[in-house]
Amino acid sequence: MPSRFDRAVTVTEESLSLAWIPVVATLLSGSQVARALAAGGGGGVTFPVPAGLPTLWTYVSLPSGPAGVGIGGPLSLVLFVPLFLVGLLVTSALEAGFLGALNARIDGERPAIGDGVQQFTRRMVGVNLIRAGVVLVAVPFLVLGPLALLVVLALSYLVYGLPFAVVVADADLGTALGETVERAKAGGEYATFGLTHLVAGAVGSVVLSGAVRNLGPVGILFGTAVVAVPAVIVAAYGLLLFRDFQRSSGADRDGGGPGRAAGRDAVGSRGDDGRLDVAEFVSDPSAEDDEEDDR
Repeated sequence: MPSRFDRAVTVTEESLSLAWIPVVATLLSGSQVARALAAGGGGGVTFPVPAGLPTLWTYVSLPSGPAGVGIGGPLSLVLFVPLFLVGLLVTSALEAGFLGALNARIDGERPAIGDGVQQFTRRMVGVNLIRAGVVLVAVPFLVLGPLALLVVLALSYLVYGLPFAVVVADADLGTALGETVERAKAGGEYATFGLTHLVAGAVGSVVLSGAVRNLGPVGILFGTAVVAVPAVIVAAYGLLLFRDFQRSSGADRDGGGPGRAAGRDAVGSRGDDGRLDVAEFVSDPSAEDDEEDDR
């Protein structure tokens, strides 16, 4: 049985056409682009948890503070609210289409970004509002310096699996949040994925932050290209992790134990070109029932 990482790479190889979505999401973040261009050199490091739609800004440390042309008074609020809502909707739609298409690919189906957008966008809006809430909760701790970072990391860890839980189980936001928090508290593979991504992302962020902050537009384009395909791998791995969680939970409820859960994972077969078939990573339960009826 291939490892989960091998399966994620295979899914990514079959889904390279989706790599444009992290690229678009990166370049559409006007505030982040403006902050990067105004950074004035230097470097930095960030500690990212996995995301449903990783972008360059997931792995880049930028100077804090507003960017762009400053507008004071009530007009700033009038401009901020609609821009924030439009950005929230666009980002949520991109993440919904991205994860929905990847999840379909894992099932061996043709990826349909539009179906994912239609099915998951509203719930992804909720996911992104929760993420924004994590930052707001940490604001009172800013006076304590590094403690604010620890608060953000802890809360981000608790909810990083939220978009994967929503898409894999087609769950409502409350159910997905409850499952994600329970997985986070239990540790295990959820914690391993989060910690591994945090460490690897921190190392990569040193290089990407330096490039973006010192090379201007060239650095942004370079970083965007570098992150595009790994972003697909991270998202595919998160989906596969929660699919494994779901099958394990289903086996426990059925009383089948780990053996039955393992039986539901079809071993990836190799085609004529020697590549693993993505569709065979997830078996068809109806096919198993037919075989049992024949016996």
